Amino acid sequence: MKSVLYHNYEPNADLTDTSDDITCFLDKIKYTIGNNILLVGDIGNLGNRLRMLGVSVTILENTCYEDICYSLIRNINCNVVKGSLEFLPFEDKYFDKVIILDHFNHTANCDRVISEINRVLKLDGEVILEDLNLKNIKVKLKNLKHRLCGENINYRYPNEIIDLFSKVNIKGIIKEIENERYIYIGKRNR
Repeated sequence: MKSVLYHNYEPNADLTDTSDDITCFLDKIKYTIGNNILLVGDIGNLGNRLRMLGVSVTILENTCYEDICYSLIRNINCNVVKGSLEFLPFEDKYFDKVIILDHFNHTANCDRVISEINRVLKLDGEVILEDLNLKNIKVKLKNLKHRLCGENINYRYPNEIIDLFSKVNIKGIIKEIENERYIYIGKRNR
């Protein structure tokens, strides 16, 4: 199942903005013109869509690219910064929202990532995270395969995500989608 946060804006996709499966994601996040949003992971053209709504979008590019940066090609007028979630190259309390799509499980040090997100997130800022749900048998098998191959990928159950973020005073909720994916939306408390 593809990410519901950005694939539903493709013209020929199964999900549309008015789909019964999930309410339009852009209507769910509250923003004001001029907000700073950080996008990380498999974002498709979400940056371009958000940019058209009047927010400032920065994309954290973690792939090894030499000639072509696909994030930049798909997301015109967005800032693209090379870096990793473990060591975010941004000032403290810079972003109003941090959106991570299909990337959180691929980080080497989860506690370090959450600490960095907390550092760059403004007070009352939001973190939005979408990833594969370990409750799904296919995801469990994929997790096992990665561990057997020695890869540093750790899929987590949705309740683990809530617990991890609550340690740094980010309180949130989980919405599970067909037991294959989850969306976590958390708010940094004062």
